[in-house]
Amino acid sequence: MKIQHLSGKYLEDMGHRFRLIRTYLKFDQKVFAGELKTTQSQISKIEAGKAAPTLHHLLIIRELADQNENISGSLSWSWLLEGKGNIFEE
Repeated sequence: MKIQHLSGKYLEDMGHRFRLIRTYLKFDQKVFAGELKTTQSQISKIEAGKAAPTLHHLLIIRELADQNENISGSLSWSWLLEGKGNIFEE
């Protein structure tokens, strides 16, 4: 199996998107960490571009977005994963 390494630029951009969605959901890092079943320090590392979120983190983020009455069903995977398009599908 080939392991693909993520670039520093990708991790920084992903961290920025991660932080945007966290703040849009109105969570601080500690609460967000609890929702994602991880630590606040791991959230900090992801947002700083020092670590990548897991697939589990991304799936929970989608669930949290779907539970939010303002954005339910509209968080774009292409934006979350690649920064393409708008944060919310139209």
